[in-house]
Amino acid sequence: MQLKTAIALCLCAASAASASSPFALRGEMDMNSDTHMHHEEDGHSPDMDSETVSTTADEHASSSGTPIPHVDKHHHGMPILETPLLPLEKEFWENYNTTTFFTVQTEHKSALYYHIGFLFVSFVLIYPICLVLNNVRSSWYYLALLLHSTLAITSFFCLSVFFGSAPNLYPNNAYTKMTWIYFFETISLVFFAIISFGFKAIGGDSPKDYFSISDEESHLETCVSPTLNSTESGRNSRNSFELNDLDPDAHLKTSNNSMLDPREVKSSSSKIMNKLVNYPIIHRVVTFFGRFSVYIFNILSWTHFFYFFVYLPTAVATFFCLGQGKSVFNLLAHFIKGGVFFSLGLLSLARYSGGFANKGWSWNHRFITNTEVGQSRWNRLQSKGLVTMEMLESSLILFYGSTNIFLEHLSNPGGEWSAKDLQHVSIAFIYIGCGLCGVLTEIKLSNWRHEKALENLAKVKPEASRHKILKASPGFSPNPFPILTIFWTGVLMSKHAQASALSTEIHMQWGNMFVYGTLFRFLTYVLLQLLPVNNRFTEPSRPITELITSFTLLCGGLIFMESTDPIVLALEYRGFTSMFTLNLSLGVVALFMAWEMLILAYRDWLVKRMKSSSSCNMS
Repeated sequence: MQLKTAIALCLCAASAASASSPFALRGEMDMNSDTHMHHEEDGHSPDMDSETVSTTADEHASSSGTPIPHVDKHHHGMPILETPLLPLEKEFWENYNTTTFFTVQTEHKSALYYHIGFLFVSFVLIYPICLVLNNVRSSWYYLALLLHSTLAITSFFCLSVFFGSAPNLYPNNAYTKMTWIYFFETISLVFFAIISFGFKAIGGDSPKDYFSISDEESHLETCVSPTLNSTESGRNSRNSFELNDLDPDAHLKTSNNSMLDPREVKSSSSKIMNKLVNYPIIHRVVTFFGRFSVYIFNILSWTHFFYFFVYLPTAVATFFCLGQGKSVFNLLAHFIKGGVFFSLGLLSLARYSGGFANKGWSWNHRFITNTEVGQSRWNRLQSKGLVTMEMLESSLILFYGSTNIFLEHLSNPGGEWSAKDLQHVSIAFIYIGCGLCGVLTEIKLSNWRHEKALENLAKVKPEASRHKILKASPGFSPNPFPILTIFWTGVLMSKHAQASALSTEIHMQWGNMFVYGTLFRFLTYVLLQLLPVNNRFTEPSRPITELITSFTLLCGGLIFMESTDPIVLALEYRGFTSMFTLNLSLGVVALFMAWEMLILAYRDWLVKRMKSSSSCNMS
């Protein structure tokens, strides 16, 4: 028994000695080498860092009072002031200003949250519905526009109340000026909506073009769905092929070439609008502006929408006091670039959901006959292969590269050209070169698009009258330069060295997103080339790969905006990691995509009801 006890004591002593040996210490230092390597280079020894970490861990364990399975032994996720810092670094972070409009003490703090809430409901939830109702020419558009405008003006009033009681943390900020512009733009939109309706009411365009959803529902209840609509019955009664058969909405179009219901409008909102335009003063204003009121109204409708995409990031920068001083140029560069890619993702998702199908931009065939050419200036100006989305993308890439050469350099505090500045300029050169190559490629592919569309038409409808078709497009152009530009942007920026590890990781995130997006866009082109055409080839084809492309562009653009230096510094100060930006961005983008697809599905539902009602009227 004593022998066994002695052997056990010897083994314990040997274990203790081995644990305190240099080999064990060396192994422990190797395990923590990644964490403390940069501190050793800056003059901090590994022993000092190990002592600091173990002390922090012991304090954490002792303060908790309860046994825990793992103690945090690394600096990830910790506020930066709780990590070992050089004297100059510590001085910077101790003087780092964390005051924002959300943290400042003010009498009317709630007005700021009311402003954000009303702004969100007005522009994110209601105004997209306004655009859909206006697109299908519903008379309920005016009621929705009134609700949107009321909430928007209330939001601006709340902002004025808040700024009146808050200290001026961001002198000469752009958000205040942009708010005034948005205020007058909202008033102008309502004004020209009334004037354009009045112009149509007095004979410019018939107000009967507008349909009422409530009338639509009551009409459908008394209508028996026909087995054939007027277009289908017409096909059976003639031997020759008419190009209108290719248009899924042809039987809905009136003389002004819009998808309308020709019945009389009886909704309450229309009655109010008719009474309003009968006032003498409004009648005189309608007469003064004439048809220009319609043009101005259409421009304001979309300007109002796109202005919000500039207004929102400006609000984020202002409320969080980001980008003051020379750092504003770095903020602008990332917000503009990220906003461009975010908008491209928004556009890609709209194309998948059926948007712009009348122009052939929804991955669908488009044909223009000799009678349609003279109906609009847009049809006359296009080449025989039509204007494709690849042409627009290449043109925008060329314009963007030409105007964004020196923006990053302006944020350089020394004013000298650094290696980082030259890298940014070289990326701008890629945009200029690829954009110009893309434009020239589109010009060269015009004949190919025309012949490809006619070839597919012959496969589906051999009896089609090809001589009536002057311009045609298969809905895409095999132009590699737009995706090549985005691909190399993602590759270069994912490898682009930054001032901190966090900034490098965030740049890597959106760079990889762009690479994935271009690969799926390439698969879209492959699918469109390989899949056979069918008799629904003038309708949106909805390639599944475009959903992934849209997601990566939206998420990559949002993370791009978050990778600006002021935001990265704010994240580092609070100890947030790159996974914080990734998780947050993925969730926001998923919700945004769901909302956009829901809005466009609502539009399709309205159009479907219009088709059913029109079929009942014509049967």
